[in-house]
Parts: sequence; structure tokens; C-alpha cells
Amino acid sequence: MTEIIRTEQSIIDIKQYHLSTRGDAGNVLNGDYKSQIVFSLPDAIVVDDSIDYIYFSVPYVVIPNSFYVINYTNNKLFVEQSAVTTLYEFPVGNYTSQTFMTVFKTLLGASFNITLGVNSNVFTITHTTTTFSLTSASTIDAVMGFSGTTAATGLSLTLSRVCNFLPLPRINLRCPDLANSFISASIDGSDVILSVPNNAKLNGQIVYNNTSNMKTLFKLTNLNSFQVSLTDDDGNPINFNGISSFFTFQFEIHRRTLAKPLPFNKLVSFINSNSIIEPEINQ
Repeated sequence: MTEIIRTEQSIIDIKQYHLSTRGDAGNVLNGDYKSQIVFSLPDAIVVDDSIDYIYFSVPYVVIPNSFYVINYTNNKLFVEQSAVTTLYEFPVGNYTSQTFMTVFKTLLGASFNITLGVNSNVFTITHTTTTFSLTSASTIDAVMGFSGTTAATGLSLTLSRVCNFLPLPRINLRCPDLANSFISASIDGSDVILSVPNNAKLNGQIVYNNTSNMKTLFKLTNLNSFQVSLTDDDGNPINFNGISSFFTFQFEIHRRTLAKPLPFNKLVSFINSNSIIEPEINQ
């Protein structure tokens, strides 16, 4: 037996789910990348007539800065010479400008050379005998410092931008079931629930606290399972190299009424008042 509590102000009921990308926390879809996971939480949220509205928020996130600057999404260089295009794939890993130039010379061979402007931080590439172009099919363009197909002048090519060996500036948490019209000019963001700035050193921890109390409306009628992905701005799953992330999902449920169990003394009185006493029969 329960009694119904009614108040003029909403009764706030908070549910928190402490989640991670560990294998025992859910169904990890991409192995040691640890950036796509499905959580199964039967009846995690069930909307009933007592609920006015529900806010969703992410109070806390810890993400490992264990991903590489050059990875499988940005490690391809296409070079065209004499109408022949050759693909060079750089090994994934973290680079400095110096280590990159060493690998560049090894991959492309002795006929190519690469130097870095001391003050400009811009690469210049040369070839001993044949002119060349870096084509727009390359995915390493943002790292090296060029955009689109870029042709050498004679045997030399000075790239148009500085080289960039910085890690990802932010990590996007995506969940189609919980996203609420996140809009951005630079992010494929229809399913983004949070964009976390990368404030950590390499191999450190990226820590986010929701100090601004940012939250959005929960628009579903129930929630039993959902998929969370951690990606770059283009939606590519990040490879965390076997290291797990941790985050908390919070649901702030505003109710008009709340069912409350009767206190013990009232429960006893209720039972006694509804008991049927059988009359004694004299033999």
C-alpha cells in the first residue's frame, strides 16, 4: 500500500549510470579501439503519468589521451609523377617534425628530400630529377600542411601551411538515442551529446566536469539500451589502443507526484481495519 505525495513544485528524482568502455560494462563493438559500445540497461528510464519532464546530462568524463597523432584515418600520401600515382602509407604513431622527416625519406626513397623551415615551420619537398604533385586523395594533408592537389614548381614544393603534429583538439561523445539537436558548423553533430576539449598531455587523462550544469531534455518514452561512440569531428571512431574511458550519464526526473510507501504504523492500522474477524461458533 502506498500514499501519493503531491506538491506544487516538482519532485526531483535523479538516476545516475556510471559507465565505461571496459569489456565487462557492455558490448564493445570495435575491440581494442574501445570507442564504440552498446549498453543494455532494461527499464533504465520509463516515462509514466507522474513525470512532467526529464533532463539528461553528462556530469563527468575521463578519456585516455592514448590515441595516435597519425592513425589509419590520416596516414596516406598520394604522389603523382609522370602520370603515375604512388601511395605511401605512414606507420601509425606519435611524431615530431624531425621523426616525420626521417620516416618520409625512408618511405619515399633517396630521390626525395624534405626540410623544415626554421622560422616558418613549413615543409619543403624536393626531387632530384622529376617534378611531382601531392594529390587531393591524400589523407595526411592536414598533418603535413597542404590542401587539395598541390604541384611542385620545377623540382621543389614548399607547402602552403605549417605542419601540425598536435593531437585531436576534442573528442565527441555520440549517442543517437540521447542527442538533442546539437548543431555545429564544423562537426557532423546530429548525434553528439558532448564535445570534450583535449586538455591533457600525450598518454595523460582528459578530464571533463560539467561545471556549467549543461543539460538537455530527454525526449523518449523509455530507454532500455543505447550505443555510445567516441569520435573525431568527422565521425571516425578513435583508436584508444586498449585503454578504457569512463563517464556518467545522469537523468533528472521531474515528477508531479511520487508514490511513497505507508509508514509502518499506518500500514498496520490499514491491515487491521481491513481484517475480517470470524465470529466464534459455540459447540
